[in-house]
Formats: sequence, structure tokens, C-alpha cells
Amino acid sequence: MSETLPLFSNGAAAGPAPVLSMHAQAVQAVLVESRGPWTAAGIRKNWPGKPAPKLAEITAALEELEARGAAHRLAGVRGTALWSSARLEIWLDEAGQRVMEMVRGAPGPVPEKKLLAAAWPKDLDAAPLRGRMAELQQAGLLKPWPGKAPAWWHLGPQEALGAVLLETLGQRALLRAQWVREAKARLKGRTAAEWQKACDELITSGRVVAHVARIGGKRMEACVRAERRAALLELYSPVIERLKEEWRRLGIRDGDVARFLAGGGEPGAELLLAELRRLERESPPPNPVALLRMRAALAEMTKEEFDRAALELLRHGRVYMAPHDHAMRLTGEERRSLVTDGAGHYYVSITARH
Repeated sequence: MSETLPLFSNGAAAGPAPVLSMHAQAVQAVLVESRGPWTAAGIRKNWPGKPAPKLAEITAALEELEARGAAHRLAGVRGTALWSSARLEIWLDEAGQRVMEMVRGAPGPVPEKKLLAAAWPKDLDAAPLRGRMAELQQAGLLKPWPGKAPAWWHLGPQEALGAVLLETLGQRALLRAQWVREAKARLKGRTAAEWQKACDELITSGRVVAHVARIGGKRMEACVRAERRAALLELYSPVIERLKEEWRRLGIRDGDVARFLAGGGEPGAELLLAELRRLERESPPPNPVALLRMRAALAEMTKEEFDRAALELLRHGRVYMAPHDHAMRLTGEERRSLVTDGAGHYYVSITARH
């Protein structure tokens, strides 16, 4: 039996890989510093030392690296050969991710030309990226939009109007005309009839509530997302404020007004919640309870009334309050800035539950 070592498929005995040529080592250093894509001429301009070798020698060095898997030939525009230390698949994965980030963050369809410019090197042939975008389309992640120039978005033309209308409403109640006007500004190119139909479908399906009110002698149709219907109360804020002014002239305290508006519940609970929602539109939640306590609309509430109102909202799951984990280490004055239930529990921040 032969005791010779096994041979590789090409018949050569196992052993260390051949050492790279000097030119290949220098080209590899350029590719390690920047993966490109490079032309052979570009590498020659960035050659680490003078004089630089001829283009034919650099091309031979690139082919030597290509045989080792250390350089990858990419197709450039107009058939130009480009080189990189990264495989084409890596370029495509990264570009596909950038395309998806752009379309998800865009308020409307993004022209293909803009996507290519942002996600793909201008010297590379864009055909592979277009192929990757076709794969994303087949997976339902990228939707084509018709028009004079190709465009893409994460929503298709049929589903986009309803989604844009819901996003436009957000947490607000808007007059229908204003609602459509703001939505149209975000997504252009659709007809008035299409917007009208999309609005009607959202209302008919119950996803949006339409409310007709007469305030100050004017008929108003306001729309709000079904889960945010409490925002309709904002429509009546001017009326309520005028009533409050009249009640103040009669000598009625704001605490009594709050109790009346709350339907006999804890004085100030509804007033506190309404003011918290106004605060959260100005300052993203969570907010310190001390910041809410300082609001001018709550100035007439005593500390005890404020705490009772906040705790009632907490018990009914209408707000979340974060407990302070070492309140006893605070000074008495610092604890006064927190909400307390009188049983040793102190709360430092408050957030409305929508």
C-alpha cells in the first residue's frame, strides 16, 4: 500500500498556499483600506509608493487576488470592470436594506432614480440592484407605483390612501376637509373622488368615527380614529372655556366645575387627564408629575386634590405612573413634588393611556 500523502484534485501535494506577488500584496492593501469599487486605473492613482506599476501589471495582480477570493470583479456602467474586496452579494444586501429603509421612512412613493442614487455606487451597473428590488417586490416588501418614471413604496396604490388617511389623523380629531387636505399633501397624484371613496370606506368600516356638531351656529363634521374618539372632546374646548368663564363670574370654583364635568367623580380627574394630554403633545411622555402639577390650568387644585385625581385615573387604568424606588431617601420637599397615596407609595412620572 502506498504511504504517500493524499493529493488535491489537481494532483498537487498538500502544502502552504503560494505567497502573493509584491504587486498583489500592494493591491490587497488598497482594497483593505477601502473596498471600492475600484478601477485598475483608480488603484494605480492610489498606489502606495512611486513609481506605480503599469495597468497591465495591476490587472494581473487583481486577477491573482480574484483567484484567491480576495478580490471580486463587478460589472460597471458601459461594461467597465470594477474591483472590490466585497462580493456582489454583500453590495446587494446592503443596498437592499438601504432601499427598504428609505421607502419605509418616506411619506410617499420614492422615484427609482432617487433610490438608486442613494443606495448604489454610481459607477456600478444598476441591473443587479434592480433585480434585488424585483425580489423584494415578489416578497411583498416593495410595491411599484405607475407614472412617468418608476417609483417604489412600502404600500401599493390600492392600500396607500387608507393608510395615509389614518396616519394623518393620528391622535387628533380633524374637520373632514382639513383631514383630506393634509393627507393629499402627503400623497400626490390621486383624484378627489379616490380620496372621497377612501374616507367613506374608513368610516363605513368603523375604523374612523365621523361626528357632526353645531358649534357657534356652524355645522362641522369632524373625523377621528375609532380608538381615539375621546379626541372629539377637543372640538368643544372653546364652548367649555366660555362656560367656565361664565361660571367663574358666578363665583363657582374650578374644582366644582371639574367635579361637575367628571359626572360626580373625583374632583379634577377629567381636568387633569385633559391637561396631561395637552402636555404630552408638547413634551413626549413620560413626564414628571411635578411638570404636570405646574400647569396653569391645574393651579387651583390643591396638592391633595391633584394626588387624588391622579390616583383615581391610575386605578381606572387611564394613566400609568412610575413608582419612585427610594422615595424615603428624598427630602420632605422633594417628596412633596411626587404623587403619594398616603400609604408609603410615591409616583414620579405620569403617562396617559390612549
